[in-house]
Amino acid sequence: MKKTVLVLIAVTTMFTASAQKEKKYDKLYYKNTVLETGEVTITVDNAVSTEGETKFKLKIVNKTADYIMFKPDECKFIINGKESKPTEKPKTIDPNSSDWLIVNLKGAGYNAVKNYSFEIAGIYKVSTSGTVVQTPDFKLPASKNDFKTGNFNMNMTKLTKESGKTEAKFDCAYNGDKVAIVFPSKMGLKMPDGNEYASVQPKGLLAKKGPVLLTKGQTEGITGNWERMQGGKAMDMQKVEMFIKWNETFTEVTPEKLKNETLNFEFDEALTEAKK
Repeated sequence: MKKTVLVLIAVTTMFTASAQKEKKYDKLYYKNTVLETGEVTITVDNAVSTEGETKFKLKIVNKTADYIMFKPDECKFIINGKESKPTEKPKTIDPNSSDWLIVNLKGAGYNAVKNYSFEIAGIYKVSTSGTVVQTPDFKLPASKNDFKTGNFNMNMTKLTKESGKTEAKFDCAYNGDKVAIVFPSKMGLKMPDGNEYASVQPKGLLAKKGPVLLTKGQTEGITGNWERMQGGKAMDMQKVEMFIKWNETFTEVTPEKLKNETLNFEFDEALTEAKK
């Protein structure tokens, strides 16, 4: 009788273990992860896998006085021994600031993957102090809309030249092998009185403010804005000749690649059960 009981216990245990092993979920949730380095804090939360994808929120806190540039396509998922790369666009984090993105990988059967790893690569520190590209003044109105300066190709796409307002919009393309930092706020306007006037910062929640970071092949728009100046007809921006002074608008920096790190995703059974 004793042997029979032991056999029944063993069989029950075996079936219970088997049932647990085969337990399936529509969605798998993972434990949050935090990675701390000297330059950044990386936090992963809301990680979840379904039949057709795995995704998570990745937040980067920049602890330095430089820029942090993150290129997700240099990272890689390692799932069941297979490597896959994300396709999200690069992200730039301002000095002593933070930003986040959703990293998403499409596939099949990810709701059966309880553990995997994600190699964080493509994180670069970019100094705010770059090499200035000296650029000749640009006459308004212009006889030619496009020009080249160093590794930058510029094209004026719009000019508004009125008595009380001047706005010049440019497409700025970078073709160098470093990282370009473009400072639209450093554009000045030289007027007939011999003085130089700073560009007025754009207003509104959606207005582009601050420096623009570019890598090879990228193009971004930059704008210079100037408002009515004292001086009467001699300073009428619609009628007089003016020159944009570029000053330190265009700079180049050699980025410093930070060490690759690995994030390990662990199945959170309690959360998964609670979310059922």
